[in-house]
Amino acid sequence: MTDHVSVLVVGGALGGLSSALFLARAGVPVLLAERHAATSNQPRFRGPTIRSMEVLRGVGLEDRVRAAGTSDREIGGIAWVGDNLADPEVRWNVEPWEEDLSGVSPTVACACDQDKFEPLLLDRARELGAGIRFGSELTGFEQDADGVTAVLLDRATGAERTVRADYLIAADGTHSPVRERLGIARQGPGLLGHRISIYFAADLRPELDGRVFSACFVEGMGASLLPRDSGLWQLSVPYRPEQGESERDFTPERCRGLIRSALGRDDVHAELRSTSPWEIAMLVAERFQEGRVFLVGDSAHVMPPTGGFGGNSAIQDAHNLAWKMAAVLAGTAGPGLLDTYGPERRAVAELTVAATASRLPASWVGEGADGQAHGLAPTGGPTPVGGLPPAADHNTVSLGYRYRSAAVLLDEDDGDPVEDPRKPTGRPGTRAAHVVLQRPDATRLSTLDLWQDTYVLLTGERGERWLTAAREAAAELGITLPAHRVGPPGTDADLSDTTGQWPRAYGVPADGATLIRPDGFVAWRALSPPDHPGAALTDALRRLHDRPREGVGVGADGSGAARRDRNGRRP
Repeated sequence: MTDHVSVLVVGGALGGLSSALFLARAGVPVLLAERHAATSNQPRFRGPTIRSMEVLRGVGLEDRVRAAGTSDREIGGIAWVGDNLADPEVRWNVEPWEEDLSGVSPTVACACDQDKFEPLLLDRARELGAGIRFGSELTGFEQDADGVTAVLLDRATGAERTVRADYLIAADGTHSPVRERLGIARQGPGLLGHRISIYFAADLRPELDGRVFSACFVEGMGASLLPRDSGLWQLSVPYRPEQGESERDFTPERCRGLIRSALGRDDVHAELRSTSPWEIAMLVAERFQEGRVFLVGDSAHVMPPTGGFGGNSAIQDAHNLAWKMAAVLAGTAGPGLLDTYGPERRAVAELTVAATASRLPASWVGEGADGQAHGLAPTGGPTPVGGLPPAADHNTVSLGYRYRSAAVLLDEDDGDPVEDPRKPTGRPGTRAAHVVLQRPDATRLSTLDLWQDTYVLLTGERGERWLTAAREAAAELGITLPAHRVGPPGTDADLSDTTGQWPRAYGVPADGATLIRPDGFVAWRALSPPDHPGAALTDALRRLHDRPREGVGVGADGSGAARRDRNGRRP
């Protein structure tokens, strides 16, 4: 017997759980298969960035994550010391959470370790109807023009189950068997070094002497020390399997010695918890899609941990892909919309890998690897690389990246890879800016709270014709298209711009309009009203949705596909 589901997700870590969550939120039947018995018991991921928190806000998780974690404002910046923490000279890098971004976003980043964060994703995904199967391993799959047939092995019983899905999402990690099976190569510097993390509990207040940091690089050892939750610490040090070294060589005695060396004290009591080996690598898959199979997270890109972008990139991959799959499965978009996932997210992955490299100490790379050649920081802090402007700090990389694809209709392409989120322009391809608005009943909200599952049209105080255009386009295309007029207080606009930021942040005049995608990125805008706003808006939506007038979606390969219902079946 073969079971059917719209989307099968393989892998139950950050990318997989996020995919299941966002798809379930959009009403898509989804099944996640994870070979391990439970979520991660290691705290590896440090927590969601400000952009990831915006995304989680949209699915009802912001408060839960905040309750389980710690505000980044409470954990300090990045410190650099010489031989150990006893070094009196400490260099500090200004960190993103030290900046007040209340005018940029309605939320802030949060430190929430992976072993606490993944269960939150899991619980919310299940609440929304996602099927989750732990201890279930993908042993094979085949795809054809209409879907993917996969075989899942129950690792506890040995029973096999066949699943037929419209699409498969591979969130199965760095060494992705799905990617390997598809023959998708990866590009980039590759493996740069090996590390091992030593997790231990200790009271380090005397050693820290009032210093608070989110990470401390110990340059003499090529090590890093990170505070974790509840008195837990993570010391990461190099190890060299190319010289025959393995995790077994890190005995309790050796681990305690490394901890003492990093702290510069011999009298520290450290309770060892666990060790975990890992690799430093910089690789991006040549493509993120092969037919009906899509790569998400580490299966698509691997980057150094500096900056905390890796797990957050997985969350945002899933967010980008989920709304597009939902639209195609619902029949409101043609399959060409899915072809935009790879170009959009691959470009962001390349930008982000460069940003992580600029923050990675060259002393962390293994023997024979040229850290300087890959843009790694020589010592003491980040350096701009990879075509990023010098101003591309952490928050610019997190919030300022731009999409270029058929799912964005550009005014004109100036080639900028990022935009400073503190100075938004409203250009298509950029994240739609946070502006505080007020409803007629005096309740306040962020613009980011307006988009969830559908496109949203925003227009200025003289944009009555755009409201009519939105109704016409929605009726012709069979979609839901909320539209709002934004104006100064005292006008009859349905949303009041009490701060006066709307015109500058969105770059449209009082009679212009901007169209925001379900993921919160600007898809199109009209800087002045055309003769027929309804026709112009409908045409823009057809192009964005891969919906030619004949009603058949055309993919990147020129093939057509009949419209499908929510479950991916043809009517």
